[in-house]
Order: sequence, then structure tokens, then C-alpha cells
Amino acid sequence: MQVAIYADRDPGGKKLIATLQRRLRNEEIRAWQVQKKTPFTLVHSGDRYTKIRVTFVPAGTPTFSRAARAGTLGAFRNPEPALLATISDGPSADRVLGFLVGMLTRHAGPLGVSGVGIPLNASKR
Repeated sequence: MQVAIYADRDPGGKKLIATLQRRLRNEEIRAWQVQKKTPFTLVHSGDRYTKIRVTFVPAGTPTFSRAARAGTLGAFRNPEPALLATISDGPSADRVLGFLVGMLTRHAGPLGVSGVGIPLNASKR
């Protein structure tokens, strides 16, 4: 499952990731924990969701390009998003998707998020 993240004046999403890291470190956002810095990977802090990872991949990287070529961006291919968040498969992946979109929209201003898109053509129904 993937989420296209658009960021104003931040085409590579670097500022968004740096701001997100800082807000997590300062405990301004408590529901998420950093699992890895490269690639930037979060896990939800709820006990039931710790196995579901959310990995952020900036535009212009080989992983992002592979996803774009594979068609997983669907309608969100043009204009190209700043980041692509990939949610790992698991029994609670749909709940984690809701948590991720909620976090991105609640903190949209400080993070510089201008839009979020969920391509459904590659998701499992």
C-alpha cells in the first residue's frame, strides 16, 4: 500500500522528513517511532501495529523511480509527489494507513504537506 505525499517548495521531501524527525524527537508527535533513518522508516507506537512499517522514499531516488515505472502511483504520477510512503503488508496495514494520513493532515502546516494521495490501483482489495 502506498501514499503519495506532496510538499510545497520541497520537491525532494528532505525538509518534510527533517521536520518530521525533529517533531518526533521533541515528542510533538507521540504516536510514531523512528525505526530506521535510511531509508526513513516509522512504526506506529501502538502494540498491535509495531510490525507494520512505513518507509518514506524521496522523489528522484531509484526506489521511487521503480515504483513510478511499475505504475503504483496511479493518478498521482503527474505532478510527481515529493515523497512516496510505502506501508508494509500485514493484518493491520489499513489501520496504519489511516493513522499515517491522519498524522500527515493534522501536522500538514509544520511539515509543509500540501496534499496526500492514495493510489488504489496497486492496493489489494
